[in-house]
Order: sequence, then C-alpha cells, then structure tokens
Amino acid sequence: MHLKLLAAALLAAASVGAQSPTLDPGIAHFNARRWGDAHAFFAGAVKAQPRSPEAAFWLGKTLMAENKPDDAEDWFGKAAELDPRSSEYQLWMARAIGVQAQRANVLKQPFLARRTKAAVDKAIALDPNNLDAREMRWQFYSMAPGIMGGGEDHARAEAAEILRRNRYRGQFIALQMAVRAKDDATAEATLKSLVAEFADSLPPVSTYASVLVDRGRVPEAFALLDAFQKRRPSDPVVLYQVGRLAAVSGQQLDRGEQALRKYLAVAPAPATNIPTLSMAHLRLGNIQQKRGDKAAARAEYETAVKLDGRNEPAKRALEALK
Repeated sequence: MHLKLLAAALLAAASVGAQSPTLDPGIAHFNARRWGDAHAFFAGAVKAQPRSPEAAFWLGKTLMAENKPDDAEDWFGKAAELDPRSSEYQLWMARAIGVQAQRANVLKQPFLARRTKAAVDKAIALDPNNLDAREMRWQFYSMAPGIMGGGEDHARAEAAEILRRNRYRGQFIALQMAVRAKDDATAEATLKSLVAEFADSLPPVSTYASVLVDRGRVPEAFALLDAFQKRRPSDPVVLYQVGRLAAVSGQQLDRGEQALRKYLAVAPAPATNIPTLSMAHLRLGNIQQKRGDKAAARAEYETAVKLDGRNEPAKRALEALK
C-alpha cells in the first residue's frame, strides 16, 4: 500500500536587512522546479549577502533538490551559524545528513545516523512544535536499533507527542504504525476516522482511495473522490487524483483523461505537495497504455520526462515501451 503523507515545509522567517535585495525571484525559480536558475540566483545571493542566513538556507534547499546533500549540509550549517535560533535550519541539516546516511557504507552509517538524530533533537529543542522534526525523529526511533537510540518505546512516545500537538498529523503517524504492523483493520479504521474528521482535506481521501484500489474495491475509491469533489468543486488537485485513480485502476479511463487534461489547464502554481504537470502527463500515458495506444502513451511519457528529467516512473514507463 502506497501512502502519501502530508508533508508541510515551514520556512524560517530570518531577516536579511533593509538594503538586501529580495530573494523572491530565486524562490519563484525553486517553486517552479527550475533548479539551475534557482542555483544561479542563490549562488549570487550568498556572495552579495554573506551575512544572510536565509540566502544560505535557500541555496542549501536548492542543492538538496539537485541531489547534492553533502554540499547542502554545508550551506544549512552556514545558515544555522548565522541564525542559531532557527529550528528549520537544523531540521534541513538533519535531512541533508540523513540522505548521506542512506547512501553511506555500513561503517559510516551509524556515525551519520547519530549526527542526523543530534540535528533533529536540536531542531525540536529550538521549537517543540516543529512537527516535521518530530516526525523525522519518530521515523528514526522506528527504524534505528536500540544500540543507536531507536526502539519501539521511543517511537510510540514520539507518536503520542505528535498526536497531542496536532491530531491530523498524529493520525497519519498512527496509520503508518498500523501499516508497519500489518494491522489492516486498524489502518482502515484510522483512514475512515481521518476522512470523517477532516472532510475538507484531500490527503486522507486520496490515501484511502489508494488503499481501496489495492484491495480491489475500486468503485468505493471513486465514490470517495466523488463525495469530496461535490464538497470542494473548486479544488483542482482532486482532478489529478481522479485521473491518477483511473490510470492505476484501469477503470473510468475517459473520465480520468478528461480530469487530467482539465488539471493541466487549471493546475495551481507549483508548490509542495501539488502534483506536477510532469506527473499529470505520466498518468495520461498510463491511461493511453491501458487503452493499448502505445504511440500516444509514448508521447505522454516523453512530455513528462521533458518537463521533469527526474521523473523516474515516466522514464521507466518509456523504457518499458521500447
């Protein structure tokens, strides 16, 4: 079962001084996933504003997007040095070190894991309500062995703290715990509770729909999206979810294509957790492939890769057509 967790990116509000040029153009490049333009902008910004923690932070975020966590860590460290009160800078430093840990050999992994945990702990000490940091610490406790400071007791305590501070985020943690325990009944009950309690939030609905498709209950999945669409007819992301559901299930293909093409026409500005145009073309390719139209599928996959060269599912789908 593939779960899409709501992941919010809370940006630090560090002052850059009255005479400093705005970082907004670079942030716009970043949000639009124009990584090269963002990198060039922020590389210039850190030279022009060597005492700006925010410029260093955004260069670090861009380097993370460019898959360069080692270099990103240096700039997050610079940002934290310039503004040691920022919880967000510590969190992103933990993320950069964590990616390095995942790629390191077995000898380096324990050292990097401890550094990751130390940065997360500091982020939480600076801001106990930094839920992204708390969720990262919960993940560490859930995965790390006891000898490295992990363990089920620590994980459950962190999950309870997240739930106490934010019921929505805490319920998603409870869902993950049920999935890991292979407790399907509890997982579905948690999803039902989320959908009922947060009726105007799409992530619980789309997550539950994915679960229902995995269990062969496709009509129920479409019914969930239908109900949400009636409540929130102006939400464009539900159009993508309808198209994705059609692409994955192979049902209601015409409706799915229409929804995706409408999404492409009205898609909101790029932002965290907003499906990209590249992903919409990937799903259109899935639909065309299910219809048996390989030429049309190939065209959609090629467009997806052209829009985002790191769309690995589109690359794999394109390769499979050859």
